[in-house]
Amino acid sequence: MEEKVDNACEWCKENWQSIVSVFVTIVIVVGIVILSISTFGTAIPVIAVGVVGAIVGISGQLISVIISCAITGDWDGNWQSYIGSAIGGFSGGVLLLLTNPIAACSAEAAISTFFGENLENITGGQKRSTFEILFDTGLSTGTAAFFSVALSKITGKLSKKIPVFKRLSGINSYDASFKMVITKLKQGSIKKFHYKTIRNGVISGLSGGALENIASGFFDEIKEWYDEWRELSQN
Repeated sequence: MEEKVDNACEWCKENWQSIVSVFVTIVIVVGIVILSISTFGTAIPVIAVGVVGAIVGISGQLISVIISCAITGDWDGNWQSYIGSAIGGFSGGVLLLLTNPIAACSAEAAISTFFGENLENITGGQKRSTFEILFDTGLSTGTAAFFSVALSKITGKLSKKIPVFKRLSGINSYDASFKMVITKLKQGSIKKFHYKTIRNGVISGLSGGALENIASGFFDEIKEWYDEWRELSQN
């Protein structure tokens, strides 16, 4: 028994920063949800956009892993990253009710990376230093913000020239349809959340994060190559 207590204390000592980081992130996410519910007076739209955001987050993580695998032939996905993406996606979805899409997408990327990498440290995955986690979080946040702006401009131009892109931008887009239903939910004019709304939100989110997911796949491999090179050079 004493040995188990000593091991637990040692584990807490080694991982206290990541433990605190995960706890603080969860508190922030809960705070965002509570703020949204108190602002709109109903939990339905908050839960709706959160669930859609979580689906988008997990799907986006899968896309990044697939792209990374296509480059190297190695499947580098781990369950910690998917949990981080789910929590980050849920938070980003909820933040769409409180702020603009660029800020929400940036927050989603930041929470996903920060939570996922700290969770890896705690659960015995890849060990990262605090600096490395903060660097990766900053890189993800900046990438998400940049490509959110870039893709918005690209799809806006393509929608005017190529028919297949018409539903990705403008008043008849998936995004506009999704936001219209959410607005009605907030106003209380409708009570049901149809599966088509989930479809519209997911397609909108995935198309909006397409360039970010592609870039994340490349950046992950660049970091992997750098880590391997650094390890070899140290040996």
